[in-house]
Amino acid sequence: MREKFITTNELANDASKILRELKNGEAKVVLRYSDPVGVLISYNDYKKLQSQEVRHVMECKSCLEAIKGKK
Repeated sequence: MREKFITTNELANDASKILRELKNGEAKVVLRYSDPVGVLISYNDYKKLQSQEVRHVMECKSCLEAIKGKK
């Protein structure tokens, strides 16, 4: 995932362009007074992250059940 830093002013002024770039897979790190305050990613990348979280939670539950079973 490629990322680019943008300011809050750029976000406000170039929203349509930024949304097109997100759809093309370019992530945006939003800076406010040179401090990162947020990240914009495409909806597809967001869904991928969600599915990975669910998978990891299920793995953790499986490990905990295995540990409990060995007591």
